[in-house]
Amino acid sequence: MNPGEQYLRLGDMLLQRGILSEKKLQRGLTVAHDSRRRIGDVLVELGYVTEEQVAHCLADQYGFDFCDVNGIHPTDVALSKLDAEFALKWCVLPIDDAIRFVCVIADPLNVELSDLISALARKSVAFSIAPKSALQLAIRKAYGLPMPVVATKGRKKKAPSPESILQRDRAMLLEGLEDLLEVDSSMRRAS
Repeated sequence: MNPGEQYLRLGDMLLQRGILSEKKLQRGLTVAHDSRRRIGDVLVELGYVTEEQVAHCLADQYGFDFCDVNGIHPTDVALSKLDAEFALKWCVLPIDDAIRFVCVIADPLNVELSDLISALARKSVAFSIAPKSALQLAIRKAYGLPMPVVATKGRKKKAPSPESILQRDRAMLLEGLEDLLEVDSSMRRAS
């Protein structure tokens, strides 16, 4: 967002850019409210917008750069700071480890994640935003992990409940914090 610009909610940004109609926004807001999910995720699931359009708006909304992860080449040093399981679990791709630790993320609202990454890197972190599915593929490629197999036909899986997603996210955050505390205590013992 440029200085002097008024803050716009995601739905309003999509409306203003002509990506979304008022009717579709209202439908998305209703579904998001009823399911207690984020409006961006709901609008993508309904097929009204793409992940890339949401990511562009989130980057503008929160003052981050948008990152096209195709063709990105993370440094080995940056990749060594976060293991592959952590990167996939939290959807974060470390790019460079210089004066600042540079990462690409999908969720700019996850403050706990940004604090955890800063603690793990032991320096300030610079983030950019990318669409989640493209970022997940880039993480797999960077770490040399197998690519997911996409089913061509079949029944559509039911989306997990918001409660189960929150429980999973809390558990992953606690695991990351426990790992950080273990590393910190082992370093103290070694001193």
